[in-house]
Order: sequence, then structure tokens, then C-alpha cells
Amino acid sequence: MRKTIVKAAILCYLLIVCFCSCLFAQAKEGLLNKEVYITTENGTLGSYLSEIAGQGIPLSYSSNQLGLTQKIKLKKGRYKISTLLSMLLAKEPVRFEDRGNKILLYPVQVQPARNFKLSGFVYMQNSLEALPYATLKAPLNNIAVKANDYGFYSLELKPGTYIIEVSHIGYPPQVDTIHLKSDQVHDFHLKGEIQLEEVKILSRQNSFRDPHAVNLKENPALPFTLGQQDPLKALQFRAGVSGGMASGSMNVRGGSSDQNLVLLDGAPVYNYNHFTGLLSIFNPDIVKHIDFYKGSFPSRYEGRLSSVIDIKTKEGNMQEYHGAANLGLLTNSVMFEGPIVKNKVSFIASARRSWIDGLIGLLDKGPSDFKYYLYDVNVKLNYRIDSTSRVYLSSYLGSDRFSLGISGENHPDFTLDWGNKLISARWNKVHNSRLFQNSTLLFSNYSNLVQDGGATGTEQFNRITDVGIDNDLTYQWNNNLQSFIGFRVNFTKFSAAVSDFYPEPVPDVETQRSVHLKFYSDNDISLSDKLKLKAGLHYTSFLVKNKTYHSFQPRTAISYDLNTSSRFFVAYSFMAQFYHQISLSGISIPNEFRAPSNKDLPPEEAIIFELGYRRSFSAGGGISIELYRKNFNNILMYRLDENYMPVDETAPWPDRIISGKGYSQGLEIEYKQKLNWLSLQANYTLSKTVYSSAQINEGKPFKAPTDLRNQVTFMATANLGKRWSISGVFNYSTGKSITVPQYTLVDIGDGLAGKNRLENFDGYEPEPNNYKLPDNYNLDLGAAYSKTYRSNRQGVLRFGINNVIGNPAPLFVNAEIEDNRFQVYQTNAIKILPYIGYSFKF
Repeated sequence: MRKTIVKAAILCYLLIVCFCSCLFAQAKEGLLNKEVYITTENGTLGSYLSEIAGQGIPLSYSSNQLGLTQKIKLKKGRYKISTLLSMLLAKEPVRFEDRGNKILLYPVQVQPARNFKLSGFVYMQNSLEALPYATLKAPLNNIAVKANDYGFYSLELKPGTYIIEVSHIGYPPQVDTIHLKSDQVHDFHLKGEIQLEEVKILSRQNSFRDPHAVNLKENPALPFTLGQQDPLKALQFRAGVSGGMASGSMNVRGGSSDQNLVLLDGAPVYNYNHFTGLLSIFNPDIVKHIDFYKGSFPSRYEGRLSSVIDIKTKEGNMQEYHGAANLGLLTNSVMFEGPIVKNKVSFIASARRSWIDGLIGLLDKGPSDFKYYLYDVNVKLNYRIDSTSRVYLSSYLGSDRFSLGISGENHPDFTLDWGNKLISARWNKVHNSRLFQNSTLLFSNYSNLVQDGGATGTEQFNRITDVGIDNDLTYQWNNNLQSFIGFRVNFTKFSAAVSDFYPEPVPDVETQRSVHLKFYSDNDISLSDKLKLKAGLHYTSFLVKNKTYHSFQPRTAISYDLNTSSRFFVAYSFMAQFYHQISLSGISIPNEFRAPSNKDLPPEEAIIFELGYRRSFSAGGGISIELYRKNFNNILMYRLDENYMPVDETAPWPDRIISGKGYSQGLEIEYKQKLNWLSLQANYTLSKTVYSSAQINEGKPFKAPTDLRNQVTFMATANLGKRWSISGVFNYSTGKSITVPQYTLVDIGDGLAGKNRLENFDGYEPEPNNYKLPDNYNLDLGAAYSKTYRSNRQGVLRFGINNVIGNPAPLFVNAEIEDNRFQVYQTNAIKILPYIGYSFKF
């Protein structure tokens, strides 16, 4: 009985195994494991599916979900259904499944790959010094963005591996490989020295990709006046800029000197030159970056008509101590920077002072009739709260004092004393990979004191105090759209006083206050790889006593890249100016008229049109051609008295000032060529500037005082090995025009007798600027010898000669009638002026 049960169990087990094996074999022989024979080599997806169905394989699918016309190439032969369908449907958003009696092809939702953000800062290597406006490119993917004012960038990319190229003017490009799998923060650190042989350039570099940035490291051997390296004077080598290296004025595209907006770490500078304009107030050892705009103005800037000069100082090295010392004929200076807490808190400080008064004191032990000195002091602190937040505190203090004694009395006969005080406190915050915030508190104070201790015994005092609050936001929507939004408010007070201080002062202080509210929006839009658009709007509400002005200022610029080296562009800007300054002199001294707009003094306005073309050369350099037209309105000028001279400065300013309109138009050409050892640069400007006023010249147009028809600058620098470099600069400019009275002889007999007694035509008013001074030209030569010591310490000896040949522009021009004779007096720079200076960096 037991054996019978065992046999029955074994038989049942065998039956179960056979049954399962049959089921397994049946499953294995499903539709997907069957084979078909393909007879077509080049067909469409639809034809291959039809061929499969024709061999008895039922397929179920929707024709509108498949690209049935897609071309597919296969080899003839036998294929398993599962393998064949995988090959045919590789690019289709469908899956297949064996449903027993047929093969079902059904669609699947394809989740698009999520884009990730690559963001961070661009720093100078070994310092954590942020580099503003650096360019970041993924050249193999045709993607490019630009960092903001404080070196922060943001890129939106799909997951993958990217080659990122980072560049900044004056630095060699850096190339990194980034593996992007999620949102990532990555900082780039650029080397501080150009070493192109160590850098593999993946894309052609366009030397005109950022025409507004000023290369502070370019041509260190250029022969600036008295050998004083000056970042602001370097701008006068640009096309469309006039004034001369020895002139206190800087006129851009026919505008006056006060129409230049100069910012130091965001704080406005109301007088940016030292006495006579030989030197600006900016010490080159502390300047990090300069942006110069003479058109295509971003909407965040306002308040001037002709140019914007935005100067940013260094932040202080957070990892190493460095310094510099300079010895020159006019000034001596020192700079020192380094960490207070490494990678957390840093400082930078510089000081500069002239030593002419000290030299005079050594040569003449007695009391001197002439005294003059200037000084500049910059101090900046940088606190890195964390990787997303920083606080800066920047300050500047500078002054000039000039005194001249003629009468031999104990007190000087004439004294000038003026200077600037600037403070800016700034907070940067990266809120996320898209949003960057910058908030700033600003203070600017400019004052001047003029004392005439001679016969008049008068004292004149002017002061401008400006307190402002800025808040700016940068938002990166994607790689093709970046927005800048901000608001600002400025509280400004103008104070002026004129008094007789002999025997005692009787001050008569006039104070004018204004509130300046500003809102702006700027948008950088990439319409395609070649077509870029900048669209912005600036709104200003200017409040003064009994009057409020509203100003809407649209700004637009469009550029089109023909290829990687050529670009066309067109731009439109509307600018308004609410602070005014008029000077009788071209020399840089405290000007007697400064005032804000009020109910009797409307804001000056300008509309600027630009059309241009830029092309870079493969070997370095390039050419730029620009046409511009600038229309002025409410331009201020002096009223002439009965002798056709400016009204006496003691009269109330409303009686001295009139307004008019005008225009400036011109052609500007800039050319640069860099060879192995030779750098060439040539600029040419052809321009015309015309004013008109109903109260002058019977309303007829006349030449503006800034009308200089032709200007030429040519520069050449030769690098003679690793240590020596020589350079030369040639300048030519049409002579300046001034207004002179027109007279006739009273009696012909007097004229024949040689008396030349003159008298003005009765009721005849001369055309302004009717007398043209001789054309100006000069040649400057310079050389530099540099030597590198241990620990990367470097010394540079500079020497040369200014005004080797030529007729340089005069510092001061005056027209007078003496003994019935008309005379024009010019105060010129010394024609042959040698210089020598030494700089040491450690």
C-alpha cells in the first residue's frame, strides 16, 4: 500500500513538471520571440511595420503617434520581433508589449531633461577679488553670458559635460570642464598676468567684445604728462574725446566738461581733477575697473548728457599682502592691501601727495609767495559674511590748496582751497542662482573756497552735499534674458556765499535743496545667436522748491553679429541733466556757478543716435567705425554784457545765465593692431557742434566752444625684449574757438597815423566763438624699463619727454582790449618737458 502511494506521488510530480514545462515552452514561444524575414534595406517605419504584419504578426498601434515616414536603413535577414521593434522604434516615444494575441505599441510620456543652474563668482586668482563684467562662454554649445558689476554670473544648462571659457579684459582666458548633474555653484579664478602661450583658445577672441571697458594694463609705457600714470587721462586717447593731456576739461562728443558723470564706487564726483587738470583724483594703484560710455547708455545711469565714467576700486586681497610705491616729479604715492582675517576680512589703503611745496621749502628757507599741494587718500574694507553675502565700506578724501602772494603782505593775495569727500557703504547678496541684490548708502561732499586778499578783499564759497540710497536687483531669467531693476533717491544741497572779508566777513549764504527720485529697468535680450537687444527705461522725478520735473528716458540698443569677428549696432538714448556748472575758464579750478535745476532753470536734455560697425582681427586688435548725432536742449551759457563779455560774476545768477539748444554730429574711427612686438593705435574724429539761442547772435546758429572739427591721435608701443618698452603719442586737433569783440576805426586819420583807436559798431553784436586759435599738435615720447625680483616683486622705471615738438593746447585763454588794441593771451604748457618716475610693486 505504501509503495502504491509513493508511485502515485511520483507520477503526480512528473505530471506537474511536464505541465509547467509546457506552459514555459508556450510562453517562450510568444509573439516577441518569433522571427520574421526582412527583405527591404532602405525603407520607412511604416513599410517595415507592414512587412512584419504581412508575415502573420498582429500589431496594434495608432498611426498618428508614430513617424511612419521616417527613413530607416536595415540589412536584409531574419530578426527576432523584440530585437527588430527595438531597432525600429528607437527614436519613437512608444513602447511595445505582447498581449498574447497581438503586439501592442503604446505611447509613453517622455519627461524632458530638467535644466540646471551653474552660478558663482569670477575672481582674480589668489585674492578673492571679484572681476566685474567677465564673459562666460560654452563655445561648443554656442552659449554666452556676462557677469554683473560684482563678478556674479548665472548659466542655465541641461545635464551634461561642458567646456566653459571665462575671460576678462586684461586677463588671459581660463578654460574649465564642468560636469553638471544638478544645480551647482562654481567660482572661477583668473590669473593676473597675460600668458597666452599657456592658454588654449577654443574660440576666436573679439577684441571689441566689450568696447566700454577700459584696459588698465594696456601700454604701461605711454608718456602721460610728467610721467603721472592716470586712468582717467587714458580716456582722452579715445575717439570722440577732446581736452588734451594737459587740459582740465574733458569734452565728449561736443559736450561740456560738467556733462560727464563720474562715479567712484557708486558715489558721484563733482570735481574729478586736481589743479590745472594735469592729474585726476584717481590713484591708479587702487583702481580695479573702469567702464566708459559715450553712448548706448544703460538705464541705471542718468544725470549727465555726454558720458559716464564708472570707476570701481579694488577690494583688498583676502589671502596675501601686497603693496606699491611710486616716486614722480609731481607726486609720491603708496598703496598696501591684505587680509585682516584671511578669506574673511580684507583692507586696501592708498595715499598720494604732491611735494612741490616741500621742494620749494628746501630751496628757499624764507617765506614763499607761492604755495601749492594736493593729496588723495583711499581706504576700503571688505567683509565676506559667507559665500553669498558681502559688505564693503569705501572712502575717499582729497584736496588742493593753492596760494599766491604778490603784495608782500603777511597774508596771501589769492587763495584756492577745494576738495572731495566720498563714502559708500555697500551690501551684496546672492539670494539664489538667479537673483542678485546690491544695496548702497552714498555720501558725496564737494567744497571750494576762493579768497581774493588783494584790492577787492572778497571771499567766495561753494559746497555740494549729496546723500543717496540705491537698491539694485539683477535677475537671470535664462541664458537669453537678463533683467536689471532698481530705484534710487538722492538728497542734495547746494550752498554758496560771497562776502567782503575786510575788515570783517559778512556772509550771504544761498542754499538750494533738491530730492532726486529714480527708477530704472534694463533688459538684455538674445533674440538669436546673432541678434541682441538691450531695452531699458529710466524715470526721474526731480523735486525743488516750487517745481517738480518728471523725465522719462528710454534707452535701446540693437546689435547683429555677421560672424564671430564682425558686428553692426544701432542705439538710441535720451538723457537729462539736473545739476549744472558753467566755467569761464578751460583750466581746472573751482568754478563759480553750480546750481540745480529749478523753476527758472529747466534740466538740460540730449537725444543721442548711434550707428556703428566693429571688426576684430585674428592677430589681435580691430577697427571700429561709428556715426553719431546728439541733439541738445536747454543748454546753459553766459549772457554777454554791453562789451560782449560775460556778465559780472557778482550779479545774481539768473541775470547771468541764458539757455539755448544745439546739436553735435560726427564720425569716429578707432584702429588697433597688435603684432608680436609692436602695438599700434590710431583714432580719428570728424565732428561739428553748433549752439543757438534766441538771445544771442539774433537767434542764428553759431559754433560751440567745444567745436573741434578734426582730431587725430596716433600711438605706438614697441616691446624690446622682456624688460624694455618704448612708446610715442602724437596728437592733432583743430584750434579752439573763442569770442572776441569786433571793432572798427573811429577815424581813418588815426589809423593812418598808427594810433589804431578802436570802437565797437553801434548796436552790432559779434557772433560767439568767432575767433579760431591756431591748431594744436604735439609729440610725446616715453620709455619703461621693468625688472622682476624675487617673490614676484617688480620695479618699473619710466622716463620720457612731453611736447617734444608741436604746439600743445593752451591751458588758459583770455581776450582783452588794452589801449584800444585787441589782445589774445594764451597760457601754454612748457613745450619741452622731461620727466622721470619709478614704481615698485611687492
